[in-house]
Amino acid sequence: MSNALITAVDSMQNDMRLMETLSQNMVNISTPGYRRVQPAAPAFAQALAAAQPGAAARLTSSAVPTPPLASVDLTHGAVKPTGRDWDLAIDGDGYFELATPNGLAYTRAGDFALDARGRLVSTAGFPVQGVQGDIVLDGPAATVGRDGRITQDGREVAQLRIVRFADAKALHPGAAGALQPLAGAVGEQDTRSQLLTGHLEASNVAPMREMVALMQTTRHFEAAQKLYQGYDEMLGNAIQKLGQF
Repeated sequence: MSNALITAVDSMQNDMRLMETLSQNMVNISTPGYRRVQPAAPAFAQALAAAQPGAAARLTSSAVPTPPLASVDLTHGAVKPTGRDWDLAIDGDGYFELATPNGLAYTRAGDFALDARGRLVSTAGFPVQGVQGDIVLDGPAATVGRDGRITQDGREVAQLRIVRFADAKALHPGAAGALQPLAGAVGEQDTRSQLLTGHLEASNVAPMREMVALMQTTRHFEAAQKLYQGYDEMLGNAIQKLGQF
C-alpha cells in the first residue's frame, strides 16, 4: 500500500476516535459532575511514522495499535441548588469515592440515593464510600454536615470519604462517567474540601466548544477521505496505462 494511502487511513482512524470522544462529551452535557474527556491527539512524529517504510506491514498485521490515553478536563462545573437532601456538591478539589466492580472510582457527581439495603449509592448503583467503607443508614432521615459527617437522631453514623490526588493527571475516564486512578496513584483524605447539601455540580462541557471541534474533525475526515480516493484513482489510472504497453 502506498505511503500516502497509509497516512490517509491512519488520519481517518484518528478522526473517528476523536469524534467518538466528542460525541460522548455532547451526550453528557446535562450529566451532573461529568468531566469533559480531552482526546490525546497523536504526536506529529507518529503521523510521520505512518509514511515510513514498514508502515504497511504494521497496518496489515494482526496487532491493533493502542490509541493514546485520553486525559480529563478537571475544570469545575457550575454548582446549582436542587433542594434534594441527598444531592451533594464539593466545594474544593476533592472527589467522592465509589466502590465499583473494577475497583475504586471517583466522581464529582453527588446525586446520591439510598438503595433497598439502606446503602448510600450513586445513580449507577455503586456504593458511596465513607472513611469506614460502605455507608449504611437506618432510614432516609439524616443530616450531612459541611465536613461530610452524617448524623441520625443526633448521633454520628458515618463520614463521607472525600479524596484528593496530588497529581491532577492521575485520573482517567472509567465506567459510568466515573474516574479511575492510574496504576500506582493513591488518593488521600481531603480535609480542606467542604460539602454543599441540596446542591449539584453541573457538567463542565461547553456545548459550543464541542460542536466546533466536531465540525472541524468532520471536515478533516472528509479531506483525508478525498485524499485516499484521489490517490487510489491515480494509482488505478497508472496501472491501466502500464497495462497498455
